[in-house]
Amino acid sequence: MMTTMMMMTSMCISTITPFMKHPVSMGSLLMTQTILICMISSMKFYSPWYSYILFITIIGGMMVMFMYMSSIASNEKFKMISMKKIMLIMIMFITFMIINKFKHTMNLEKLNENKLFLMEFEEMKSTSKFLYLNKMNLTVMMMITLLITMTAITNIASSHEGPLKLK
Repeated sequence: MMTTMMMMTSMCISTITPFMKHPVSMGSLLMTQTILICMISSMKFYSPWYSYILFITIIGGMMVMFMYMSSIASNEKFKMISMKKIMLIMIMFITFMIINKFKHTMNLEKLNENKLFLMEFEEMKSTSKFLYLNKMNLTVMMMITLLITMTAITNIASSHEGPLKLK
């Protein structure tokens, strides 16, 4: 239950990100997204080392980006998105998660307990846990986080003012 709540929060953050225009707000959303994905992957897998490495890597990049942004956009004001858009996105994802939960429980009822136990045992032994079908949503979330990171850095680096401006 906690994992689904974290995944729903992560999906909402992913959909809110394109509406953010200020680099500090995009960075804070990216930081929140990274923390959520690290917590989810730490809960889902038996070894939390991948989560630690991901968190340290993203934090290192965020520190560099924060220092750069604090020198450029120190006095800019935040422009918040409207609450109607946020509520619409939240309602959309809540209905999606409810439908997905019912579909998932119906599929689990069809499997018998012995097959489920064997699948979990094989998954624990394997080193390719990230590519299993029931863990694919976490892999896709990590890919989305990397895409958002790349988009944020591209938006920051393509500015025509400040230290990275084109001549």
